[in-house]
Amino acid sequence: MKHLQREILSHVASGEITASEGAARLEALEVTAAKPEVRQRPSAPAFQPVPYTRQVRVTSQFGSAEIVGDPTVAFAVAEGPHVARQEGDTLVIEHSMLGGGFSFSPRRRAVINGVDVQRNPLTVRMNPDLALFTKVRAGDVRIEGVHGPISGSVQAGNCVVRDFRAPLDLAVQAGELTAIGRLDSGSSKLRCQMGEMNITLQKGSSVRIKARAHLGDVHIDGELRDKFAGWSGSEVVIGAGAATLEAECTMGTITLSPE
Repeated sequence: MKHLQREILSHVASGEITASEGAARLEALEVTAAKPEVRQRPSAPAFQPVPYTRQVRVTSQFGSAEIVGDPTVAFAVAEGPHVARQEGDTLVIEHSMLGGGFSFSPRRRAVINGVDVQRNPLTVRMNPDLALFTKVRAGDVRIEGVHGPISGSVQAGNCVVRDFRAPLDLAVQAGELTAIGRLDSGSSKLRCQMGEMNITLQKGSSVRIKARAHLGDVHIDGELRDKFAGWSGSEVVIGAGAATLEAECTMGTITLSPE
């Protein structure tokens, strides 16, 4: 600013501008300098919405877990010793071996204190329309009233699924798998190693079934008993065959029971 003032004064002294014009220019400089500097506010960071829960993941070791579809629940709630966290669009619920109380962890790290998980089973109530993934080791899991897709694995234990209405993708090792429900869309896979598989398809099912038993047997109850009993690898169609179901059992038995 001082440089501009000296330049105006030199113009007045040399006669290039009149004194009154120089005074006007100096006054204009002072007015400009008096104006506060307008700083642009930084733009607010973009809103990052919380991912909408689309799947519930339940894991359990050395214990039993019960998962029940409950339409009054928005996502999922759990009772028993567990840790819960959100991973993207998946709500993860872990059954803790240590037992004790409840801890909610927004991150991956969590610590719980407690004892005797066998006396503290995990019970999860979830919205029946969400997808479910479950993983159980050395224990049992019972799933009832979950109508979204169900997938998972059970090792050295048993798995019971009741009132399913969407595709299944389940594997059981050294145990038993019992599934009762209706299939009329999508592709389903059921695998059982060194155990038994019992599948009951309720009225309204529309599914094409392919069953295989390695070192074991495949049986079907009802009108198709004679066609299907005693051998594996063939197909049977229930209803219009809109859905597909592959059932495979290693060193065990598969029993299919259409209603």
